[in-house]
Amino acid sequence: MEAGASFPIMARRLIVNADGFGFGSGATQGILDALREGGFISSISVNANFPEVERLRELVAEFPEVSVGVHLNPMAGRPCLAASQVPSLVDGDGYFFNAKFMRLLRRGKISLSELEAEFDAQIARVKQLAGDRVTHLDSQGNSHLSYLPLFLKLAKKWQLNRMRNNASIICLESASPRFTRLKAYSTKPHVWLMHNYRKWQMRRAQASGMRMADMLITVGYAGTGNKSEYENWQRILGNLPDGTYEIYCHPAYPDETLKRWSYYYDERRRELDILRGRQLRMLAANLGIELVPFQAI
Repeated sequence: MEAGASFPIMARRLIVNADGFGFGSGATQGILDALREGGFISSISVNANFPEVERLRELVAEFPEVSVGVHLNPMAGRPCLAASQVPSLVDGDGYFFNAKFMRLLRRGKISLSELEAEFDAQIARVKQLAGDRVTHLDSQGNSHLSYLPLFLKLAKKWQLNRMRNNASIICLESASPRFTRLKAYSTKPHVWLMHNYRKWQMRRAQASGMRMADMLITVGYAGTGNKSEYENWQRILGNLPDGTYEIYCHPAYPDETLKRWSYYYDERRRELDILRGRQLRMLAANLGIELVPFQAI
């Protein structure tokens, strides 16, 4: 669909967002191959702080219907800015702290002004490459939930009023979603509390003017594995309720960059094998599910 076109409301709509374009050569090529061969992905998010982000020009030229977001990244790789400009964000070798970032943030060791400057640089880089195609914000490891006021400030500053809805709907990959959801929350009350807190955060974001899908499809609580299992995708599509939902994915050829910075490694290749096939696109069409980009919300 051409930019600026209207999106009629249908009963069931799904944003399939591929996270991590630019996150090394394996993720970048994997997303491109899944787009070219599978046609199921409708949106991407971009890691701006790796050299492969340059291929974004190629993607926006080839896929005008795909929405482009900024995957704000304070965790993996090197910053866009010089390490001397963001000393609290990097180690002695000039790299981000990866999983340690969250602990340092909670302890007040991360400068929020430096974090804002780095995110400004990341957003500016993506906009330089994609122009007005940039539609939304999300983040590496959903880390923005830990600095949400800054995230919302950036969205307003850059006039990007769409974001990932981190209010989760779980267990759609189950044969009995409602029963399995009740069981999951009753046996893991801390997860129920966390998910309700995220709903409150998303209401706060919406009150500030942010637009988002109705909920985020979150996989892994049903005991049937993750998004590297084709059957889970089948059940998710079959169980999708009315409304507009987002699900993110990570198709990639695992490489040294991913091995160093991501715990989710081998599964990315299995996701790629699923998403480069045509079966999911055909199944969605047969079920009356419209695959939409972020412009649709």
